Formats: sequence, C-alpha cells, structure tokens
Amino acid sequence: MHLDKYPAPSLLRAQSANVSIVLAAATDITSSRINVLLAEKYSQVKACIGMHPWRVNLFSPKTEKDMADLIQKGKVTAISETGIDLVRRMADDFRTELQPLPLEVQIKAFRAQVRLAVNSNIFLVLHDRGSTREILEVFDNYKDRTLRGIVHGFSGTVDEAREYRQKGFLISINKRNFPAINPVLETLTLNEIVLETDSNEPAQVVDVCEAVALLKKVTKSEVAEVTTANVNKLLGPTLS
Repeated sequence: MHLDKYPAPSLLRAQSANVSIVLAAATDITSSRINVLLAEKYSQVKACIGMHPWRVNLFSPKTEKDMADLIQKGKVTAISETGIDLVRRMADDFRTELQPLPLEVQIKAFRAQVRLAVNSNIFLVLHDRGSTREILEVFDNYKDRTLRGIVHGFSGTVDEAREYRQKGFLISINKRNFPAINPVLETLTLNEIVLETDSNEPAQVVDVCEAVALLKKVTKSEVAEVTTANVNKLLGPTLS
C-alpha cells in the first residue's frame, strides 16, 4: 500500500474492514522515511523502504547509505518496491508515460537493494514488468543465500510464477489483474499468494479477497486467514 498521503483515514477504514497488516511501500527515500515514521506511530503499518524502478535515476551511494540507516532503526520489514521495469515509466505526476530508464541503471540500483535486503535479513517486494529474466539473473548471484519476498501485482505467466515460487517468493494478487491473472491463480495454492491493493486504501483488499475466494471456490475467511499467515511468516515473530 502507498500510505505517504493521508494515512490516518485510510488506516481507520482498514481497521474497520479487519485488515490487520498493512505493508507501506516506498518509491524513493522521502517516502521511505515517511513509512518508518508511520510504522512508529501505527502498529498495523509495517514499514518498507526502497527506490522504485521508475525513480532509480536518483539512486546513489548516499541513497544506499540512507536506506541502511533507516533499517538500523528496527522498523523496516522489506525493501519495497524494487525491481526492473522494461515496459514503461510514469512521471512524478503519475499521468505522463515515459520510456523506461536504461536497463543498466535499473540493474545497478536493483543489485544494491537486493544486497541490502540479504545482508539485513529483510524481504523484497519485487516490481517486475517484462523483466523476469533480468531479475532472476541478479538472483543467480545469491544461490548460497536465502532470498524471500513477494512479487508485487503479478502479471506474468504460469511458468514465471513457478520460477518465482522456486526462489521462495510469494505471488501477490490485486484486483486490477483480474481476469488476466486467473490462469496463474488457478495453479497456485493459498499458501503461495498474498493480497494487495497497490493503492492508499488498504481496506479495498477485502475486494481482492472476495475475488480470490470466488475463483478458488473457498470462503473469504479461509483466504484471509491463510494469506495473512503467509505475510506473518515473512515478517517473522518480532514484526508480525
């Protein structure tokens, strides 16, 4: 969820909808700092920090150090969101579509953020748009280390989902991916997915839960229980 604007009303609506865990995703160092402050103030918020692939032209050694400093505060659960986007880039107004940043620029920032997550024992939330091969090639450098995390707003194929699962990543489902996501979702168990809204309204995850329950022919409460447990496993006992 993106909570850097108007968090209090959104969190109240989430609480009313019985949404107990909110992963606050970052797009840059400013929103990363905001997320840490929100996690300090609201127990249901789990802070994520990171530089979005649309913004990695701003990534620098200082950015990496600032992120490491935020992790030291003890409230950071994940690097989110990070990854590679070979499809498009949105301008700061989120209205103007631009060409993706150069691949080498994206890979350099992605490698740094993966390294930071691994060394800090926190998980990754991946942004993958047409870049599964490139992301998995970066992961090949960590065959002797445990990688874990979530593939945000998954829009890939059945085979790509399987490859991510083999790497230890959960597949995140949001409502905008229906019905295109249906063939992938049909191959996954509830233990392999999490739910998201990709918005600043975490209460809307209830709609995603309903859609998944309908497709999987199970109850909403079962979907909610299992996917919440999946997130708690990622968070671990100290942050869940």
